[in-house]
Amino acid sequence: MDDSTRRVFDARAEIAHLVPSPWNRDRFLAALRAWRGRPIQLMPVESSALTDVWLPGRGAPCGLWLDTETADVIAYAAGTTSFHVDQILWHEVGHMVLNHNAGAGDLAGLQVLLPHIDPATIRRVLGRSEFADGQEDEAEVFADLMLSSTSRWRASPPMTSLWGEQ
Repeated sequence: MDDSTRRVFDARAEIAHLVPSPWNRDRFLAALRAWRGRPIQLMPVESSALTDVWLPGRGAPCGLWLDTETADVIAYAAGTTSFHVDQILWHEVGHMVLNHNAGAGDLAGLQVLLPHIDPATIRRVLGRSEFADGQEDEAEVFADLMLSSTSRWRASPPMTSLWGEQ
């Protein structure tokens, strides 16, 4: 097992006790909030606004994690499916648990997207868009692992039609 894979599996084991069964996003966020000792804000934003977040050439993210001085903010495209919200959530939680670092220097449109957040309070911003670097790969593998362990107990229509009512 390579170092990256080991880090992802270790991160999964580190927070496994926070994951409710059956899966419940609100209960998970409350447990994550207590574990991190800071507020977690899950925030839908207009998907068209996500296109202008990064400088040109980076692609539009479908989710963002903002590590601010006072809270963790996870933004996702409004109107996406519940399953996709969970995928984005797990990806961004992966960045948190894996302690990824990207800084906040290359954001062109963040103030338009989230005008109520003071850019001076942002310590890190990572977004789920391209998977061209190791941090994005790790966060996506983490999300896939976490979803695979919670999907059997989801109440969403695709999962109940696949597994039947529980």
